[in-house]
Amino acid sequence: MKHTDTAPRSREIRPIQRWLAIVLTITVLCAGALAWWRPWDQPEEMPVPPEAVCQDVYNTAELDRILGSSIGSSTIQSYGGWDRRCTVSSGRPPATDARGYEMYGTIAFIEYWHDNEYDAGNGYKWTDETMAADTDNGVQKLNTPELEGNSYLWVMQIGSENYVHGIWFGNGFTIAVVLGDPGGSLDGPKTTQEAMAVMPELLTYVGTQAQEHHAIPNPNPSQDPGTPETSDAVNTPAAAPMTANDQPTSTPSA
Repeated sequence: MKHTDTAPRSREIRPIQRWLAIVLTITVLCAGALAWWRPWDQPEEMPVPPEAVCQDVYNTAELDRILGSSIGSSTIQSYGGWDRRCTVSSGRPPATDARGYEMYGTIAFIEYWHDNEYDAGNGYKWTDETMAADTDNGVQKLNTPELEGNSYLWVMQIGSENYVHGIWFGNGFTIAVVLGDPGGSLDGPKTTQEAMAVMPELLTYVGTQAQEHHAIPNPNPSQDPGTPETSDAVNTPAAAPMTANDQPTSTPSA
């Protein structure tokens, strides 16, 4: 009678099975952990930018080209009647500066006025005449031949922050573009000098597009009720050019 020794072979197979089971378990656990952690390791996706902003008046790609920005959205506000402001915001994820402060997501303000006076807030009220005659606030006249009328560059200093204004006085209306505190902004020009350098082209683009899209306020709103504000407008009771969150509130009067 032949004797088959199966016990040693069985003892050899069992350790191999145990190792295979251990390796398989580790592989499954690692795969599960990777699938769970990977979404948190990926950079936050930027929202798809709109093709145009400010009620479709301004092409997003063109503004981004001029500003070196990544626009994500815009918000329209109205201040009774025709005075309006469009706030253009970044689509980049929030970030902090070197001091740990959150950077401003607002890139620019575009303001429309059905008047020859621009109320910049903080005690500053400008007309074409007062800007042309200014010698104390560093006002510079801009060369914007495509805009009929006079336009100016002005930097409002509030503490350590600068607010770069481009202001166009047309016939019975005013349009202003404001790049607020470039040094603390998440997007767009990074310095006051960069903001000043892009302002002539930016203001020219804003002004010409506002004309082509009939976005300029009616200088005589009482005679023509015009078109009511669209549903995305945010109505506020007073014509304040900037809110408390937009900029500090103390500065000497002009």
